[in-house]
Amino acid sequence: MRIGLNNVSCYMKIDLNRPPKLYRYSEQKWLDLSLRFGEFRLRPASEYKSMEGSVARTDDEQHRRIVLRNPQITHVKTGQPLIPVGDVVMASNLDSDYLTLSLATVYSDHFYQDFEGSDAWLIIHNPDQFFDRMYKAIDSELPNSWGAADGPVSYGSCSKLGAPFTKPEKFLFQFEWRFMCLPIPSLSKCEATVVTLGSIEDIAEVITAPDSATQLTSRSSGHRIGTA
Repeated sequence: MRIGLNNVSCYMKIDLNRPPKLYRYSEQKWLDLSLRFGEFRLRPASEYKSMEGSVARTDDEQHRRIVLRNPQITHVKTGQPLIPVGDVVMASNLDSDYLTLSLATVYSDHFYQDFEGSDAWLIIHNPDQFFDRMYKAIDSELPNSWGAADGPVSYGSCSKLGAPFTKPEKFLFQFEWRFMCLPIPSLSKCEATVVTLGSIEDIAEVITAPDSATQLTSRSSGHRIGTA
């Protein structure tokens, strides 16, 4: 993978291998645009906090408070391991807003229920080529001072890529691979940005959700409405 300033000469390597395939769940009309023209909407992290009614999407992406799983704590002077009595909580704040694009590393019907409105999925068969095109596209869309990275999200533990790639364990079901763009200097609010890669039909395809998945979503939505 690559991470660094939005300039080809400033990218540096990080030892994180991308999965063989990546998946994106959404409405087919948007995925068709992604496939034919390479259009992807980068969403500001600040938007997720206000997404009421969507458990899978609602999250405070700029302020993290995470109960760490199996924390390794060592006494600074003695070097001896310490066993915590209660939860070990990591808190981190990111002053700047940033842009994100979320993909999944696995296929599962449950995504159609978790991300309401989804009726199709985009399969990216060659993630390396996809992100090569993505990094080139943002070079022309965003200021050269912005940083960019893609990598796996860590759940309940600290990611080597920092707070934007760290989430509470309750989101473990998302199996997220994230692309993010960070403004330098920081911005309190970013605007959503549509990037255009050009057709990705040579490395991707769109498949309509199976009837069983959409029926599950309809039943789930109906149940929530009936009990509201």
